[in-house]
Amino acid sequence: MAAQPATSSPVLTDLLRRHELVVQQSRDIILFMRHEDGCILEANPAATLAYGYTREELLNLTIHNLRAPETRTLIASQMAEADVRGVLFESVHQRRDGSTFPVEVSCRGVTVDGTHTLISVVRDITKRKRAEEALRESDERLQAAFAASPDPININRLRDGAYVTVNRRFEQLSLWPREEVLGKTAVDLNIWVDWEERERVMALLRSTGRVENAEVAFRRRDGTVITASMSAQMFEANGERFLLAITRDISDLKRAELALREADRRKDEFLGMLSHELRNPLAPIRNSTYILRHAEPGSEQARHAQSVIERQTQHLTRLVDDLLDVTRIARGKIELRRERVDLRDVVRRASEDFRSTMEDRGVTFRTVLSDAKLWADADATRITQLVGNLLHNAAKFTRREDEVILSLFVDGQDAVVRVCDTGAGIDPKLLPRIFEAFVQGERTLARTEGGLGLGLALVKGIAELHDGTAHADSAGKGKGSEFTVRLPLLTVLDSRARFEPRADRRNGDRRVLVVDDNADAAESLADVLRMLGHAVEVAYDGPTAIERVRANPPDVVLCDIGLPGMSGYEIAKALRRIGSRDIQLFAVSGYAQPEDVQRAIEAGFDGHIAKPCDPETIERLLG
Repeated sequence: MAAQPATSSPVLTDLLRRHELVVQQSRDIILFMRHEDGCILEANPAATLAYGYTREELLNLTIHNLRAPETRTLIASQMAEADVRGVLFESVHQRRDGSTFPVEVSCRGVTVDGTHTLISVVRDITKRKRAEEALRESDERLQAAFAASPDPININRLRDGAYVTVNRRFEQLSLWPREEVLGKTAVDLNIWVDWEERERVMALLRSTGRVENAEVAFRRRDGTVITASMSAQMFEANGERFLLAITRDISDLKRAELALREADRRKDEFLGMLSHELRNPLAPIRNSTYILRHAEPGSEQARHAQSVIERQTQHLTRLVDDLLDVTRIARGKIELRRERVDLRDVVRRASEDFRSTMEDRGVTFRTVLSDAKLWADADATRITQLVGNLLHNAAKFTRREDEVILSLFVDGQDAVVRVCDTGAGIDPKLLPRIFEAFVQGERTLARTEGGLGLGLALVKGIAELHDGTAHADSAGKGKGSEFTVRLPLLTVLDSRARFEPRADRRNGDRRVLVVDDNADAAESLADVLRMLGHAVEVAYDGPTAIERVRANPPDVVLCDIGLPGMSGYEIAKALRRIGSRDIQLFAVSGYAQPEDVQRAIEAGFDGHIAKPCDPETIERLLG
């Protein structure tokens, strides 16, 4: 805009002189402009510093020269409004070098010496704008964090408890949509489960201004209840107090903690049961060994003591085997020796093993078996174990005059093994967990039922290994129980042959070397072998065993694994290296996991026998 150079009038000069101190010392830019064309009539020192012009140069400019180009279209309307009633607005001014800076302008029209004049007080607001921008960016980051938080966040007014805002995660957790939450309170939404708990939390907030990790119960929109950890902080904004709360769903964590406590409780209970179950057979074994030392050989007392030791040793062996089997099934380490078997024969043989037990207890025992052969691809030993565990369980929880029925029949493509009894029944609370390891019903100190709570866990595990299922049912305590196992049947003939013993096994007396560092174990096994008619030598370490094999090669070596100095694996490898190919090597060890058996075979052993050795197994092995 072209303009004639402006000169200060005598009146304006007099006005400036009277207010010289204010104008000269002001940090704000003060400009006097002619109304009709915006020419600069006067400017204070702050203006010369801000724009980079001298006073004389400023007096040859108009306000258009001092405004950023993009704002100049607003000048006319702003000057008109300023002349009428004054105006306050923000704009952008331009320096002599072309750089710009944000300003806040307060402009008002006055009449000086008959001339319409505009007085503008211009304040550089660069710092304020930077602060506002930083605040805006901070607010954007806060809003982004608020929205993206993995935890539910809500802000409530303290005076009435109304929700001011909630994030998306709050909606997902509470199942309340945002539009139905805002303006409502926790009371309106019925979120708190325990109102006394709410009052305790609110009292703590009012007294300290914050709450950290308070464990509370919240009700969701659908009525389900969750356990949450809540942290809250009070703050003020625009003179009003608010509450910011962050809630974390810890329901899974609490369930895990409860499960861990339950597992710990069951572990302690199991250790107590194990101690009891081990001491029970150990007591008669110890008494019987005393009797054998003092009774007349061959007497009734001696025979009875021997019978007790055999029976209780079998019981101990069963306990250990059950523990190992449960562990193997849980770890997926059991390998079935499947073959084509008639389940009817397997179940019949298993039932006969328990008939005398039932009769001795005064329990009526009946079997109802299919007339037809039921062929299945199964491990006969494991199926026998499964049926035995079901019958053993029935025997434990039935009393005189109760009845147990074992049935085997076909249902579709499955064989169904069912054991029903009229005994103690199962508590409905226990029924869903009855097949879990170490789970048992209530027991008195007498513990007449006994056991470790492993039998049914093995039933389920063995059934599932055969692609079958196990199910339990009971009408409640004192109303009997029913256990059902379903096993798939073969639909076509299976050509796989049964396992046959080695054809080259020799009959008659054998020369046997027993290698074990435990003298009692070695000598007792040697005595068993001598009673079976074999010639036996004993070695208590590896070098001695190797020396005796070289001097007088035996037919069979029964070797412990855990020997001092030289392990059984090393002995087997050494014997194979010296050419003892015709000697049968058998590992005899308490290490009886599948990986232990495999390692023994890889070391050169022909087979593996788990301790304690069953004399009948030894007899079959050497027969």
